[in-house]
Formats: sequence, C-alpha cells, structure tokens
Amino acid sequence: MSARLPNVLFLLVDCMRADALARGAATPALDGVVARGVHFTQAIAATSSTTPCVAAMLTGLYSPRHGIRAIGGHRLHPEVATLPELLRAAGYHTMAAVTGPLLPESGLDRGFVEYDVRPASVYLSDGWGRALIDRIGAGGLPEPWLLFLHVWELHTPRKVLPAQRGRRHGRNRYDRALASLDATLAPLLAAVGDDVVVVLHGDHGERLIEGALAYRWYRLRRDLLGRARTDKREGHETDVYEELIRVPLVIAAPGRLPGGARVDQLVRQVDVMPTLLDLLEQPVPAALDGTSLVPAAFAGAELELEAFIEACGRVHGTPRDRRHGWRTPRWKYVAAPHAAGVPEELYDLAADPRERRNLAASEPARVAALRARVAAVEAAATAPDALSAAEQQVVEQRLRDLGYLE
Repeated sequence: MSARLPNVLFLLVDCMRADALARGAATPALDGVVARGVHFTQAIAATSSTTPCVAAMLTGLYSPRHGIRAIGGHRLHPEVATLPELLRAAGYHTMAAVTGPLLPESGLDRGFVEYDVRPASVYLSDGWGRALIDRIGAGGLPEPWLLFLHVWELHTPRKVLPAQRGRRHGRNRYDRALASLDATLAPLLAAVGDDVVVVLHGDHGERLIEGALAYRWYRLRRDLLGRARTDKREGHETDVYEELIRVPLVIAAPGRLPGGARVDQLVRQVDVMPTLLDLLEQPVPAALDGTSLVPAAFAGAELELEAFIEACGRVHGTPRDRRHGWRTPRWKYVAAPHAAGVPEELYDLAADPRERRNLAASEPARVAALRARVAAVEAAATAPDALSAAEQQVVEQRLRDLGYLE
C-alpha cells in the first residue's frame, strides 16, 4: 500500500443546519476546518431523515436505488457498492462510530472493519469519546484509516456542557450545543493531525424555535400535553423545506484541495462519495447519481447540478406524510405522491427564499418539467430489502429509545 494514501476523518454532525457555521456561536475548531478546506455553501441533503441520508453519502445514490427509504425498516440494496467497501479494498482500515438509528440491521455497516453503535446518551465529551481520541492520538488505528464519526450533540435533547451554558454561548440551546460540540472536537482534530483529509457534513437540517421564551413555552406545552397533542415545531423528518435539506459540507484535503476556498453552486449529498474517491485517486463506480466535486473546487467548473429531494415521513406515519421533489439552483418543486388531495408546491427561491408563495398554479409548464425529473429518479427504484421480524423488533426498540416511537 502506497504511503501517500492519507487518513480520512468523515465527521457527520446530526441535525447540523447550513447556517450552523454562521449563527454566532463560538466555533473555533470548526472554523479551522473551514479555513483549511473547501466550503460548499449550497449543499443539499438527499432526505430529511438520518438513515437514508447516510446511505446516500456512502453510496452516491438516491434512495430509490440504494433501497433505504425510511429511518428504519429497510436495508441497503445488496448489490450497491459502499465507500467503506471500496476503501477497504484499497487497503484502508475502515471504522464507524455511530449512534441514533444507524444500526447494522440497515446494512450500513457493510465494508467497515469496525462498526461501533453507541447509545444516543453517550457523547464525544464522555469517557467513550475521550478513549477514542486517546486511541487516535496513540496511533491505535492502523493506517491508512477511514473514521466515519457520527455525533449526536445537536439532536434533541441537545448536549450543552456546563462551560457553554448561558446566553453568551448562543441565543438558544441549539447554538449552545454547537459551541459545546466545538469545544469537544478541538482535541479530536488535534489528535488526527493536520495532514488528514476531513469531511465535515450534516445529515439533514433542523427546524428550530429561535426565541428563548418561545422555546420555553413550547417545551412547557409538550411537557403538559405530551408529544402526541403538541404540534411538532422543532425537528426534521416530515418536510423538504430549506431549513431541513440544506446542510454544511466542508472538505479539507491538504495538498489535494485549495484551503479557504468557497464553492457557491448547488451540490448534493450523493456527490460526497465520488468526490472522496476522486481525491484519494481511487476508481469511481459508474452510473452513480452523484459526481465528483473536485473540478468545481479546483477550477471553479460550473457543474450545473440539480437535486432529487424527499422526506420519508414519521416512523409510523401514513403515506400522506411522504414528500418528494426537485431542487434546482433557483426552483424547488414538492409533491406528496401518496396523497392526491395535497397540492403540489413550487417556489422561486431567488425571490422567495423562505418558501412562502406557492407558484405551482401559475407555472404549470415548469411544474410538469420538474415532476418528470422526479419521476425519472423514482422509476429507477429497486425492490425493497425488508428486515426480518426479529431485525425489525431490534430497530423499533432502538427508535422507541430515541423517542421516534411512543
């Protein structure tokens, strides 16, 4: 194995919104990654749920082709190649340290030599995280290594350390959790060193109640009435609005990508896998939904990308919950494919970035064109690889522990 293959840290921050790096919270560790890397400012998540998002970033495929179309209950299609499989074949030691719903029953462990699923109540700031950082610092991962590290600090209930409590560390609990995570990441980034390739990414965004008083009132109502009788005003899963599908994407690759660069054109989660393979000079599988972003990062090439988007809906929701759509640099089309009575949506994001004016009725030709692009992606769907009854029981218990199921 050539010594030139670099180590790779894939840092996936659950619920990390696109504006997380500009919300005012102190994030010197994350800012350092941005300063060393290429910041893709218009990255679009494949869905608004963790499991299918991770499948998209590890396979370069949208969910109709990779097969995971829900947070639980589906398995990765057996013929799909994954990033860890390809890097393991190239000589990498592949390790995943994940939490939340990313159970091995989903097939996302394929290609990892180590696949560590920890409870969602165990954070990087705890003993587990300190042990991982010590292991990396002591050279305990065989080189070259890929570490896929999924952190949960921004997911509800949000982890705020004692040192980051108070308004000076952020205007709400999300911002304070972000500052807390940044403080925890500093020793990790120091341990991996400066010559490592770092991918900083969010799986999906998060709907937030920004005001402190509004948030306290919301939480009081939930405590008194319970989840089932309170509108879900924070979270993700059920829509594809911008706050849920726009995510941070930064790739720092010393000697391979320019430091401190910005790419402001639309890119997709499915582009991450082919981009990493391209950076590492590994063959990129044919017929992916994604493409390498290296030409845009180096030469400013206009890739003219557009994105398929979807919301899988709540775990035990109805088919009416599901949404799919299409995102161009300017336009967004959204439909509810299993709910004939729900109107289609079309937004001109240049004129209406908050998605307040539905233009579907006045733009029938544009709606038809974008509907056709969605249909083409859906037409490539593979037969679902369902879990066994025993596997489904394991997944449902995990989702119940996480609060996704009552």
